[in-house]
Amino acid sequence: MSSDDEKLSENSEEITHISKDPIDKDDKTNDTSEDSQDKKDIQDERDIEVSYEELSKKYEETYDSLLRAQAEIENIKKRVIKEVENAHKFSIESILQEIIPIYDSLSLSCAIDKNKTNIDKVLEGNRILLDMFQKIFDQNNIIEINPLNDKFDPKYHQAISTVKNSKLDDDIVSEVVQKGYMLNERVIKPALVVVIKNQ
Repeated sequence: MSSDDEKLSENSEEITHISKDPIDKDDKTNDTSEDSQDKKDIQDERDIEVSYEELSKKYEETYDSLLRAQAEIENIKKRVIKEVENAHKFSIESILQEIIPIYDSLSLSCAIDKNKTNIDKVLEGNRILLDMFQKIFDQNNIIEINPLNDKFDPKYHQAISTVKNSKLDDDIVSEVVQKGYMLNERVIKPALVVVIKNQ
């Protein structure tokens, strides 16, 4: 082999060696990049799985809390309905406890032999009963309506007849046939009255 041929061969080997180095470096870089991307994708998948599990757990906890709240609301509704029903049923219980003794007293007085009593005792018994009723009215804020000589007011009075009386003005109550009553400023029974009408 000539010296020229030897030089040419050596140059070829150098070129080949030089050309191989960059290719090998690029391959390694690509491999590293792909590995890094794979690792990132795996980590993303794990993060997604963790996030899904956390969301599922939170959803179950929230749904359970909602069911408990709904059950509690239903229980409260039932209790309120029961309490309202009892209030309607027993709203007059307290006043009845006060009226029953009066009824018992009247029953006893009616059972007494007429030959063993007199008018004075009857009147005294009636006064006692009236006092008992008056106490009940006071305790329950029941106000009597007795509008004798007052101006007729249809909110509190009910006219059952009219009379003429030149000494009195029109629409004046001349007679109270039955007293009226108010409970907490609300009319529960209007007074039955006779009213003056001169025209």
